[in-house]
Amino acid sequence: MKINNTFKLIIAVVISELVGIVGSVFTTPSVATPSASGLSWYSGLAKPTLNPPSWVFAPAWTILFALMGISAFLIWKKGLDRKDIKIALSIFIGQLTLNAFWSIIFFGLHSPSSAFIEIIFLWLAILATIIAFAKISRLAAWLLIPYLLWVSFAGYLNYSIWQLNSIQRTEFILCTQEAKLCQDGSYVGRTGPKCGFAACPNGDNSNNLWNTTTDSKTGVTFKYPEKLSAQYISAQEWPPVVKIQSGIYSCAETPQEKSSLMEIITQRIIDNRTYCIDVKNEGAAGSVYSSYVYTTPKNGKLIEISFTLRYPNCANYEKKQGQACTSEREAFDLDTMVDRIAQTVEWDLSSTN
Repeated sequence: MKINNTFKLIIAVVISELVGIVGSVFTTPSVATPSASGLSWYSGLAKPTLNPPSWVFAPAWTILFALMGISAFLIWKKGLDRKDIKIALSIFIGQLTLNAFWSIIFFGLHSPSSAFIEIIFLWLAILATIIAFAKISRLAAWLLIPYLLWVSFAGYLNYSIWQLNSIQRTEFILCTQEAKLCQDGSYVGRTGPKCGFAACPNGDNSNNLWNTTTDSKTGVTFKYPEKLSAQYISAQEWPPVVKIQSGIYSCAETPQEKSSLMEIITQRIIDNRTYCIDVKNEGAAGSVYSSYVYTTPKNGKLIEISFTLRYPNCANYEKKQGQACTSEREAFDLDTMVDRIAQTVEWDLSSTN
């Protein structure tokens, strides 16, 4: 049965728009549904400065899918008896499938890293479609150029979001049980992402002044660095807040399948001491603000250390500064610093019974 061109146009546009509807099934819950923290998953992500407001995406994609449908129609109306047309439309269907899968991976699975890999294949598939269409209809090929440009921009956003929100993902690493003798006679072990030796109490970081503070209400005393040994990473709430809690130590780690970039709870061993680390992330003005709570047992109590750090988007700097920012982030050993603070915490044992 032959289909007239009007119906071909309608079918081509409807099929293209249906792909957008399928994607929205996974997109809408992540953008509009609040989590326990009061924000949707997407709203809680740190985003680059060029990220457009959320309302822009729906009309933009609606127009792009319509252009895709018209483009496919211009090829289809020339007949399916030609081999080059069958190949071109097969490539077109392939890129539509990849388009739908990107929404599933990014918004459905909450995986910007995997989505970025997928969008590379999507971009290549769109380019292949344009090349194939251009041999049959130049107008059909030109109608896909806005689509290619938009996906290029989406790829930039995807990569930026991945990088901005991946700094909190710290893998659990087992280091060798070696020890280093410090000048004061104490020993420190290996820790951190690169398994380097922890800083000695009065040795390696002596150039960084540590202050002593005492809470007049609780009597808790501890030492902390006056400032971070960092140029780009900065403390937003400093000195940290230290509390002594009663109870039995436990750590309800975030399951991998339920993990979110907004909040991650992990357990780590730092210089042979166990810590439960709760990190909440919030993006604003091209930076990630991370609120930390480190909890560790000591003398039958639980020490709780909380503070907030700001991590800038290194991609916003010039090349040289950006490289320095990235290197600083990779070398920044937050765990060791918090462990040193925890070891200086003192309190009146009788007042917390």
